[in-house]
Amino acid sequence: MARTILEIAQAAAERHATAPAPDKLFGTNNKVSRILRGAAHDVMREYLTKTGWVGASELHSTWVFATVPGRYNYTMPPDFLRIIPKTEQRGGWEMGIIGPANPQTWSRWIAGQIAITAPMAWRIRNNMLQIEPPPTSTELVTIDYISRYPVVSEIRTGDYNDSTNPLIVTAPFVARDGYLEVTEDQVVATNPDDAAYENPGWDTSTWVEEASERLRRTNPQSLVAPPPMVRRPYFTADDDLPAFEDDQLMKLGMNYHLRRGMGKDFIEAAADYEAELEMKVSTDAGGPRDFHVGCEAPVSDTVPLGQGLWMLS
Repeated sequence: MARTILEIAQAAAERHATAPAPDKLFGTNNKVSRILRGAAHDVMREYLTKTGWVGASELHSTWVFATVPGRYNYTMPPDFLRIIPKTEQRGGWEMGIIGPANPQTWSRWIAGQIAITAPMAWRIRNNMLQIEPPPTSTELVTIDYISRYPVVSEIRTGDYNDSTNPLIVTAPFVARDGYLEVTEDQVVATNPDDAAYENPGWDTSTWVEEASERLRRTNPQSLVAPPPMVRRPYFTADDDLPAFEDDQLMKLGMNYHLRRGMGKDFIEAAADYEAELEMKVSTDAGGPRDFHVGCEAPVSDTVPLGQGLWMLS
């Protein structure tokens, strides 16, 4: 687990005896704390820019929503930057592509390969996802996307709307593993006679559990479930964490910015930071990759959503 931003800042200040380690970063006007607060934002921005918003695997999130019959416009997640190509799934099948796509996806669409399996397409306009033609049934849609929120933290008062079930994160914050959009209209059960109910694992007897349990599935191997976390656009408290687990990059970058801000020699610190940045970008896991094992199993186009039984993790 990454250290908190305060712990990273203290390590950065102590590196090469650059400056006294601050007791806190936020809620103080101390010069070192001011520089380190700005340094934290600068390092995050430099990392995200360097990766081109593609290779930062720890910034991947999943957007889950349900189509509403007759509705073609759907609001994007607050932290949405862009869709990861070839991750748009509805009812187990890829959605057709109209709009942003790589050459391979375009060629598949032109050849009719996508249109045959899923005669539905999307485009993004004015921060809205438009589906064409408008959906005619309630269907579960999942889309992987790059999050532009590089900070995570344990939930605080006001992060969640406690009146909903499952609990919904209050915008502009987003659950760490993805954006869940559920409205009263969308939390509906489909036809009980639907073939999907015949598949094991989709009935309420299998999936029913408390909302708190669903939110805690960040580490399936843990005997003690950690508290749920949310993504934030900026560091706002001393106990915030960077989205990536390896905080060495943050420490080196903040030390470099601190030395420069303090008027000290920063050439060596800058070189260490740049080397670490290049290493992290080049070894990042990147986006999803295609693979198939055996044949694709048939999946009903309509997935039951009864009682809001959603799972992101």
